[in-house]
Amino acid sequence: SILLAPPTAVIHRAMFYLEKGYLQINIASTMYRFISGFSIALLLGAPLGLLFGIYDKAYEWIAPASNFLRMTPPPAILPFAIIMFGIGEAPAVFVITVGCFFPIFLATMRGVREVETIHKEVVQTMGGGQMDVLKHVILPSAIPSVMTGVRIGFGIGWLVLVASEIVAADSGLGFMIQGGRMRLDTPTVFVGMATICILGLTMDMFLKQLEKYVTVRKKGGGEYIYF
Repeated sequence: SILLAPPTAVIHRAMFYLEKGYLQINIASTMYRFISGFSIALLLGAPLGLLFGIYDKAYEWIAPASNFLRMTPPPAILPFAIIMFGIGEAPAVFVITVGCFFPIFLATMRGVREVETIHKEVVQTMGGGQMDVLKHVILPSAIPSVMTGVRIGFGIGWLVLVASEIVAADSGLGFMIQGGRMRLDTPTVFVGMATICILGLTMDMFLKQLEKYVTVRKKGGGEYIYF
């Protein structure tokens, strides 16, 4: 059947692509784009979220604008990215960055804003300065929110990645799926889909373990630990 391929055909196609190195090349292209876009979003989103969360006036200015901008679906930006950068790496990385940025930025900003004032005052009463408050109160308290934003951003970025590769890339798993669709090659489509699922689940499991490792946990005696 053209529409449905038996599992044996999918497995044979996957083994063929592995032997030829075709699957590895497309996995590498996909991971390069995703890691690039996600890293840029994290390096921008977390520090900016921290900055705008600390300063009240900055928060009052940026909050309405960021809430408006985050409602724009990242795939809707893809045509603009293609016009600006053409077909290839740049539009995909740009759209992934946008998709990952806002969850990380907003979650970090929200985590900083939710830090209780009394905790800051305790450090200041003991003679601590602004850097002490930042290091011992704000950053540890904001870590759970940052990790939540990272995981949400990961999910959005992974979704946008596949869409961008289908439309605007000349390599990658999304490109491989699109090629299979155009040739009515169902086994290739299923190989691409399965690989995307396996990679996504593996990275999500890693983020879950990382979140458990760095998230604040409360011990029985009321003391907070951060690792």
